[in-house]
Amino acid sequence: MAAPNRQIRASQSLRPPQFGLRTLLLLIAAIAALLALRQWLSPIAIAAIAFLAMSVFCHVAGNAIGTRLRQIGDLPDSYRQEDSRSPGQLPKPQDFAPRTQLSRHSGLGRMIIVATGIGATTGAIGGGLWTFATGHGHIGPFNIVVGVIAFAALGGIGAFAVFGFVQVLGGAIWQAIASSSAAHDPETSSK
Repeated sequence: MAAPNRQIRASQSLRPPQFGLRTLLLLIAAIAALLALRQWLSPIAIAAIAFLAMSVFCHVAGNAIGTRLRQIGDLPDSYRQEDSRSPGQLPKPQDFAPRTQLSRHSGLGRMIIVATGIGATTGAIGGGLWTFATGHGHIGPFNIVVGVIAFAALGGIGAFAVFGFVQVLGGAIWQAIASSSAAHDPETSSK
């Protein structure tokens, strides 16, 4: 009786998509035919044909996967599980890595505001000087103001992105080092 159950389980599992050599060669032939059409069709028409072909392919593939998932979902739970574990074999919470601080939502603090302000100020000064230095002929105050505002925005956005990334990366590295040293410390691990 165990052999039929094993066959049912093997036939009802969701396998990854597979293709053979014939399918690969047909795909290459279709791409070659599409590229051969370049002589008679514009690039926009070829892109439209390629987009249509990809849309049809994705629709058919999604339909096949959805049908397969629906068939598997209609089976009883005993057939769905490849390896039925007893409750004693389930993983325990200590088998998993500890939650990191990245999983919690927290603000970046006041230093991000200071860093963004410094970046915006530096960008504004640099943008004003750059606009004045590279302008040919008479540079009006309106052009300098536009340069100051544009470079202030770019400087602020850049400083925010860089400082935020460095702060989060530093916190993650610090937590990884602390976790690693706690895991290797015999006094901490015995508690």
